[in-house]
Amino acid sequence: MFINERMKPHELLFYEALAARTALTKNESKNLSKILKGYEGELLYDEIFDSIGHDNIIIYRDVCLNIDNSITQYDSLIVSDKGIISNEIKNFTGNCSVSNGNWTLNNFPITKDAFSQLNRSVGKLMDMRNISQSDFTVSGKIIFPNDTFVFNSDDQTNWNKIILRSGLRDYFRQFNHPGVISGNKAQYISRIISNCIVDNPYFTLQADKTRLKYGLYCGQCGSFNLSKQRFHLTCNKCGRNECNETHILRALNDYKFLFYNQTMTRNSFLEFIDNDIPFYSVSRFLAKHCFQHKRGNMSSYTFKYFDFDDATKKSDSYKRYKDYLG
Repeated sequence: MFINERMKPHELLFYEALAARTALTKNESKNLSKILKGYEGELLYDEIFDSIGHDNIIIYRDVCLNIDNSITQYDSLIVSDKGIISNEIKNFTGNCSVSNGNWTLNNFPITKDAFSQLNRSVGKLMDMRNISQSDFTVSGKIIFPNDTFVFNSDDQTNWNKIILRSGLRDYFRQFNHPGVISGNKAQYISRIISNCIVDNPYFTLQADKTRLKYGLYCGQCGSFNLSKQRFHLTCNKCGRNECNETHILRALNDYKFLFYNQTMTRNSFLEFIDNDIPFYSVSRFLAKHCFQHKRGNMSSYTFKYFDFDDATKKSDSYKRYKDYLG
C-alpha cells in the first residue's frame, strides 16, 4: 500500500507559478519540461503499480531521508518483511547506451551516472540499517517506465540493475504474492524510515518580483482579464466563472512557491493579488486557509496545504460558492 501521496515536486510548482505570471526564459522552459517529464514518469510508475496491486507491502513515494547527517531523495521505497528495495525512476525516452561506464542518451552524454546514483542511495539505506543496529536486506533497481526507451550496454551485469517498461508489470507482480508480506518486521523498518523523513532542503529557487504580473488569473486559460462579481470572478476570454475562494487558494499556492520560506503578511498578499479581492474577504480566507503567526502587533501567514491541488481536495466541501465552466 502507498503510505503517502506523491506530490508535485517543489521545482515543478515553482516553474508552473512562474509561467503563469511571466514569460519563461529558454533555460526556465527547459527546466520546466525536464521536471514535468520526470514527474509524469513517476505517476506512470504509480499507475502501473496500482493496476497490479500492492496490498502486501509498504511503499514510500518521493521522500527525503536524513541518514547520518546526509540527506538523500528517494523516488520509491518498497518495504516488506524481507527489507527495503529502492526504485530510482528515470523517464527517459529514445536510445540510451552505456559504454565503459559512460552514458549517452540519443547520442548526447549524460553527466549523471544513474548507477552511481542508485549505489549511493542504496548505500545510505545500508547506513540507516547499520545505525539502527537492524538486520534486513537492502537493494535497488533503476526503473525506466517509458515504452519508447531503448537500453544498450557493453556490460551485461547492468541488465540486473534495471527494469524496462516491458518487464515492469512482471517486476511488480513479485510483490503482489502471498509470500511477500508486511508484518511486524516491515512495520519496524517503516518506523525507522519514518523517523528519518525530512523536508526537501534543496529547494532554494526564488522569483524576481519585478518580473511578475500581480493579480488573479483564470484557472482554465490563464488570462488576467477578469470581471468582478460579488462572490466570483468571470474570465472575459473563456467565460470560466471561479469563486473568490478558488482564486485565493491559487494565489496562495503561487506565493508559497515563488517566495518559498519568505514571510507572507496580509498586506504583502494583497499587493500580490493586486487587491483584486476586498480586504475583508482576504482576511477571512487567510484565517481559514493559513496558519497565523503573531509577533507583537504583526501577523504573518503560512499556507495550510501543500499546494493548490491539495487545498482544493481538502477544502472544496467547505466552500460556500462553487466554480462554473464558461
